[in-house]
Amino acid sequence: MRTSLDYVLYLFAAVVVVGGAFGIYDAVGNPINAPGAGSSSPNTTTSWSESLSHLPTGRVLRIVIIGADERPKDPGRSDTLMVAFVNPTTKKLALLSIPRDLRVPIPGHGSNKINAAFAEGGTDLTVETVEKLLDQNTDYYVKVNLEGFVKAVDALGGVDITVPDCEGQMTGGRHHGMHYDDNNGNLHISLEPGRQHLNGEQAMGFVRYRHSKYGDAISDFQRAENQQTFIKELVKQKLRITQFRRLLKAGRQVLDYVEYDFKWLEVVDMLKLLRSINPSEIYTATVPVGDLKIGGIYYAALRESAFHDELSRIDDYLYGRIRTDCPVMVYNGCGKAGIARSAAQQLQDAGFEQVTADNADEFGHKRTTIIYYGDTRYIARRAAETIACGRVSAGKARSGGEDDVERLEITVGDDYQPAD
Repeated sequence: MRTSLDYVLYLFAAVVVVGGAFGIYDAVGNPINAPGAGSSSPNTTTSWSESLSHLPTGRVLRIVIIGADERPKDPGRSDTLMVAFVNPTTKKLALLSIPRDLRVPIPGHGSNKINAAFAEGGTDLTVETVEKLLDQNTDYYVKVNLEGFVKAVDALGGVDITVPDCEGQMTGGRHHGMHYDDNNGNLHISLEPGRQHLNGEQAMGFVRYRHSKYGDAISDFQRAENQQTFIKELVKQKLRITQFRRLLKAGRQVLDYVEYDFKWLEVVDMLKLLRSINPSEIYTATVPVGDLKIGGIYYAALRESAFHDELSRIDDYLYGRIRTDCPVMVYNGCGKAGIARSAAQQLQDAGFEQVTADNADEFGHKRTTIIYYGDTRYIARRAAETIACGRVSAGKARSGGEDDVERLEITVGDDYQPAD
């Protein structure tokens, strides 16, 4: 039996555009109401360069993104779900991945894995279930199936991706990259690690990869990271005006495989908005879960407190609020007297609440480094802006769960200049 469709769906940025391809063509190539514009164009003076007048304003927009494995006489399931949060005012985008095994109440159907909502009630029930999980209303949805994904990526000319070495550690270095074969599901993945250009079928393998032909598997979180990586690269490489013809071509080819509830002028505005967002600044997160077994069936159990914290972080990011409440340890790494205390005071003056200073294990650091642990990447960037230096990077995993403790470790180097 064919495996479930585990792929990402950010084709509302590159493919959904397509759903209103004719409208985008008019809006980009011929400002509405310009001479020669089609009679079907609304009576408005909106043009490509003007404000986003066709999207709801003054609040965050929420788009449910659904990947569906639909076949004749089988409604299939939506084994990968995402919610895109977009703030048109701050031009910030956050993506929340929802694990397919998450146990949730499905309205009218009891509690089950969230991917069962699609089988029970299609897109409408899936959206309703997601809204119940978030305790928030959503604005739009986009549903894409397998064929639409492949055709869209090919029509866009493929995408460059850095394939991780998922199998090196599990095979003791005998095999590397991503490899898996499922003849029943017609899924064949053969990707070596490293930066490379992927066509549609290869991209599908990249975002669907979960099990290895050599045994073992990657976690839902790792798979979500792969999907989010694909999204960022797709936006970065393809959502450019120079790709306009390819976007239109993709739209025409995948129109039969995409379902959405955007109006075409809203699609135009959404594309304009997405083009203004820096892909490297997209906030990505996954619903935090634990393990649960009921009657021998595995479920992902929602960690409610952590989930509420994550939604709060997303909200802070979308509105430009940067948290400064995590512990920050500042080390003197260059040997200059008082340099760590100076940087610590500068951070405290900027609102950082838990800052301590000490000497590093050794001096001689030329460059300042800022290592973040837990979900504190944006706090680390704020710290770098505050002290006007610092190379930001994620801390390496440590034993005992210490890597999950949110904190920053700043080692001050010669490049730091104390504030006057």
